[in-house]
Formats: sequence, C-alpha cells, structure tokens
Amino acid sequence: TKHALMITSFVFVMMLLIEYLNVITSGEWQKRVACHTWGQYVLASLLGIIPGCLGPFVVAAMYSHGIVTFGSVVTAMIATSGDEAYIMFAMIPGQALMLTGVLIIVGIAAGILTDVFTGRSFAAPDRCDQKFEIHAQEHCECFSPGKIIRQWKTCSSARGILTFTLMFFILALLSGEVGPSQWDWISITFLTVTSVALFIVATVPDHFLEEHLWEHIAKKHVPHIFLWTLGAMIVMHLLTEQLHLESVIRENNWIVL
Repeated sequence: TKHALMITSFVFVMMLLIEYLNVITSGEWQKRVACHTWGQYVLASLLGIIPGCLGPFVVAAMYSHGIVTFGSVVTAMIATSGDEAYIMFAMIPGQALMLTGVLIIVGIAAGILTDVFTGRSFAAPDRCDQKFEIHAQEHCECFSPGKIIRQWKTCSSARGILTFTLMFFILALLSGEVGPSQWDWISITFLTVTSVALFIVATVPDHFLEEHLWEHIAKKHVPHIFLWTLGAMIVMHLLTEQLHLESVIRENNWIVL
C-alpha cells in the first residue's frame, strides 16, 4: 500500500503539471503531440532513456490524459534503464550508449506493433481531438500575485485538501517515510516536482483548481490509478513470494525473452 500510494502520488503530480501546461498554452502543445503519433514514439523513447523513473512517469501521465497511445507507453518502458543508467554511463559509457541506441530502436518498433495489434492505427487522425477541458471563452490567469491572498482568505475545500496532501507528501519525503531510505537524486526529483505542484495548487485561481485539478484529476483519475497500481503490486507479490517466479525467470532468460 505504501509503494502504491507513493507511485500514485507521483503520477498525480505529473498529471497536475501537464494539466497546468496545457491550460496556460490553451491546449496547443497537446494538439501537436496528439496529432503526430510517430513523434509520440520518438518523444516517449527520449523520455524513457532519461536515467531514473521521471521520464516513464511523464509518459504514463500523458497516456492517462489521452495524449499518447498505449504503444508510446510501451516504447518508454522498453527504452528506460531506470536507476541503473547512472551506473552504466559511469562505468561503461561506450557500451551504455550503444545499448541505449538499441533500446530506442526496439522500443519504437515495439510501440508501433503494440498499437497495430491493439487496433490503434499510428496514423489515426482522431488523436488530434481535444482531450483536455479547455474553456475557450475564459481566460485563465494562472498566476496573479494580487489574488493569491484573497483566494486563501476564502480557501475552498479542494484547495485545502490538495495543499495538505502535497505538504504531507513533502514531509514524508523529507523524513524518509516514502521514497528511498537514503537521500539521493530520486528524493531530490520527487521533492522538486512536488514543490512545483504545491506552488501551482497554492496560486492558481479557484476555477482552474476546482474544474481541472480537483474534478478532472483528483476525483476522476487518482482512484483508478491507485487501484490499478495496488492490484499490480499484489499480483507481483504473489508471483514472486508465493510462486517464486523470480527464480524461474532468472533460470530461463531465453524463455522470458
């Protein structure tokens, strides 16, 4: 449950940042990404090769918003080497660079095949449709210093809950209750991204917070993400601890491939 909450919290933060970016650009960046599926595979692979887990989290958040295809998620997950990328580039930079190139090619090919087999054409024009809620008739002044104090004097329950949740997550990171047991770059990444999200929640106008962050993300997406993540972790726990699948995989690498 602890790991599921941590993963859900980070995906929520990334979705919040994407929502903020989409609104302040009036949805233009989302349209450009959604309309060029070939570009989605390339973008997903580039995000995937970023050392650590930030890139795959971004792609997962974009998929939750309907911006990229499921194949793009597959591309990112294949291209990523996770935390091990730091070690590989430090100890075997030449081989690591070559492996990264291979993973990009394999990831893009796997992403295309995934979309083909799942019935999602990688040239489908319907992905250009607007997926985010953009209220064209309203101008969102997402950062107005003169209104911040007034908004907090009449603080809504949504703003209070989101602020408390993000502050609690930051305190949990600082105390080591969530995230890595030792302070490292992962903790710094989590802290930086969550702090930016806290700033957004604390400063955006009530309409943006209520309609986009609370109704669209917190209430619509977060419960599903948490349940899917928790379910996946329970299944993996059963497979590795009860059925000892880990040893089977280790002894049959070619079958797994």
